[in-house]
Amino acid sequence: MILYTPDPLELLANSKTNELINIKLPSGGSMNAEPIDFGQLRIVEIISTDPMDYMDSKYQPGTVIKLRLEDAL
Repeated sequence: MILYTPDPLELLANSKTNELINIKLPSGGSMNAEPIDFGQLRIVEIISTDPMDYMDSKYQPGTVIKLRLEDAL
């Protein structure tokens, strides 16, 4: 098999994938986030049937969430 791509093979072979964390929303939906630093997550996607979850600016993809100790308890 031959792979033709404009990207260097090193870029494809060394692609780093972060583990996604699933977070439940109060409305019953969920969102996936990736860890970017200690105590910080970046929202990747929202999975919800409630249209208001998509309109809420704090749930928008790309938003950084800071975790607190109270959230874990």
